[in-house]
Amino acid sequence: MGAKFFSITFYVMAVVAQVGVTAYALNLFFRSKQYRLASGLLALSFGLMIGRRVAPIVLFYTEGHYNLFDAFLALTISLLMFFGAVQLKKIITDLEIKNFMLDRSSKTDSLTQALSRSETFARAELEIERSLRTQDPLSFLMLDIDLFKNINDRYGHPLGDVVLVNLVKHCQEELRVIDIFGRVGGEEFFVVLPGNSMNQAAEVAERLRKRVASLPCAVVDGKEVFITISIGVACFSSQSQGETKAPQVLRVFYARADEAMYQAKSNGRNRTELWTQ
Repeated sequence: MGAKFFSITFYVMAVVAQVGVTAYALNLFFRSKQYRLASGLLALSFGLMIGRRVAPIVLFYTEGHYNLFDAFLALTISLLMFFGAVQLKKIITDLEIKNFMLDRSSKTDSLTQALSRSETFARAELEIERSLRTQDPLSFLMLDIDLFKNINDRYGHPLGDVVLVNLVKHCQEELRVIDIFGRVGGEEFFVVLPGNSMNQAAEVAERLRKRVASLPCAVVDGKEVFITISIGVACFSSQSQGETKAPQVLRVFYARADEAMYQAKSNGRNRTELWTQ
């Protein structure tokens, strides 16, 4: 009687554990996007294993057959599967969090939270392709802080970092959601303005320049620190440009905006210059 009791008890407990491990796998399947296929296969295999755990119970009640050692093995294996699934869920959850953080860090600048250089260029190429399809104009701004080295030399690099962070904040508050704003150098930022003509882009550049000049970017010993920026503007129009490949267009107009920005610095800084032929 004791062997029968323990056998059926172990089999029932094995079924419960097997249902639990299947539930964990199903939970992973619905929650995990990156590991959905693996989680789905595990859930299917664990679910089918429930039948293997139920079969001995059916034989026990229909034919009186039981095997204490087999029941003990079934319970042990199902419990190990259950605890393994619990740990697997923790591992996958941790991996997805780390993958999310890694993906985010690759797309944004770690200091300023502006777009990273690579992400800026990737999105810029997408906007160029869109401009080629729609024939809408597309403008580019190159923005650089004037005499930024003097700020680092006078106040130190930590305060220079604060200046960069606040500069990005000021600019993003002025730009549209659809505009692309990324850090492409130490104190250089690249802006893409979808649908903006040269005149419209020049107006945006002037708004950015005036906003940055009028707002403090840091405070030292109660004294506000102000900066100025120089901006170069270049505008792409698929109707007037023969190039139809986005990477080439980006290289050309990145260089043009950069050239115009250096012209602004040569002409006295704290100004906007438009690229001309």
